[in-house]
Amino acid sequence: MQPTASGLGKTARAYHEALVREQVKVMEGMESPVEAANNPTKWIESTGGPFVIVSDAHAALWQGIEGDDYDEACLVEDYLGRVEFGPDAQKVPAIVVADEPLPATFLSEFQCVLQWSYAPSEERLIDGARSSFDRIDDWHQGPALDVHGQLIMFDATVPGHSLEQVEVLPISLPAGRYQFYTADFEVGDDVAGRLHAVRPRHPHHS
Repeated sequence: MQPTASGLGKTARAYHEALVREQVKVMEGMESPVEAANNPTKWIESTGGPFVIVSDAHAALWQGIEGDDYDEACLVEDYLGRVEFGPDAQKVPAIVVADEPLPATFLSEFQCVLQWSYAPSEERLIDGARSSFDRIDDWHQGPALDVHGQLIMFDATVPGHSLEQVEVLPISLPAGRYQFYTADFEVGDDVAGRLHAVRPRHPHHS
């Protein structure tokens, strides 16, 4: 008998929660985004599951744990995945940021989401991302998305209608069609992160 989507979602959720516990051990003793003093960069964190990126205009349709949307997000096994949500007559796309539930910020200069694996400070992590970005040659291609307005990223457990500003990471991009790419980077022995770059997709691409 095949497991149901709901059952798979629960399994994926347990997997993500185990990853969080492991990540706490790795980052023990290090500065975290929340602890960084006078932090000018906005970071968001999840409760153990994936993040989701959606159009701000449609965010209220995301049901989170109040419906099936969170379980659908937990079914994504790759770094990034694409799901649809909302009423059957008004389905809209979302990008799921899955795998490890790492704290995240948006680096507008590179049009990419940066996730914190480990680092002694926020400054070291961001400097490491900046120095590594142009040297990465093994980007993993993810889903595509048409952008028509402001995007926001938040914990997939949270229903969109109840989002608070502190829980939302704005992702501002010019209108157009974009492809997502993911790569990990390391600098020395004490800095590591994950980048999700968003790049314009040329019209001739399918």
